[in-house]
Amino acid sequence: MYRVIHQLKERNFDREVTRSEKSVLDYLEEHFQMIPNETVVKIAQQSYTSQATINRASKLLGVDGFSDLKYAIKEDIENMKSTSTKHILNTDYILSKINFQSSDDLVKYIYSKRHHLLLFGLGASHISAQYMARQLLYLGIPAIVISESQMLKKFKDYSLVLLSSSGETQRCLQVAHDAKKTNIPVLSITKKDSSIMKESLITFHHDVAVDKMEGISREQQIHMILMVNEVINQLKKIM
Repeated sequence: MYRVIHQLKERNFDREVTRSEKSVLDYLEEHFQMIPNETVVKIAQQSYTSQATINRASKLLGVDGFSDLKYAIKEDIENMKSTSTKHILNTDYILSKINFQSSDDLVKYIYSKRHHLLLFGLGASHISAQYMARQLLYLGIPAIVISESQMLKKFKDYSLVLLSSSGETQRCLQVAHDAKKTNIPVLSITKKDSSIMKESLITFHHDVAVDKMEGISREQQIHMILMVNEVINQLKKIM
C-alpha cells in the first residue's frame, strides 16, 4: 500500500487544514518525485511557509515529521516505478475504499425486483450500467438501461438503479428526482455521502477519490466494475 501519495491526493484529514499547510501539501503533490532529494529549508522557502508548518503537514499525512515523510515518499516512488506493483497497489487501495458490506441490502432488493429493473448511468458510468445489464441477463434477469427521464413514465412498477462514480452528476440527480416523483424507488451504486446516496433508498457505496490529471477530473471505473461484479456474484449465490 502506498504510504503518502493517496493521502496527499485525497486530503481527507480529521481536522481543517490551514492555508499555510495547504501550501505545503500543494508543493509536495506538485513536486512529489523530487521531495526525497530536497531539504526542509528549501521546501519552506518555495512554499512560503515555515519548517514547523512542514512538520505539521507531514503529520497530517500520517508520519512523524519531514524526515519520515521523505523516506515514505521514497518508498512510494520505488513502488510506482514497477508497473505491476503500481497496478497491484492501486487495486488494493481501491478495494480498501469499497464498503462491500453495504452491498447486501442492494442485492436482496434487486433479487426481489429482478423482473422490474431499470439502470441509468452517464459517461463512463453508462458503460458500467450496460455491463451490469448484460451480466444480469446472463442470470436470466432482464434489466433495461434507460437514457432519459421521460422513459420512467412507462415503467411505474419498476425500481431504478443509478450508477454514478462521483454521486454528484446533476443529470443523474434529476433522474433520481423524477423517479421519486413517479414513485419509482431509487437505488444506487455510488460514492459515500454523495447527493445521489442521500436520494437513494439503498446504496452500495465506495469512497474512492476523484482522479485528477492536470486539473481535469478523470472518472475511473475500476471500482464501479468491481462493485457491479460483487452484486452479480452475490446474486449468483442466491439463485
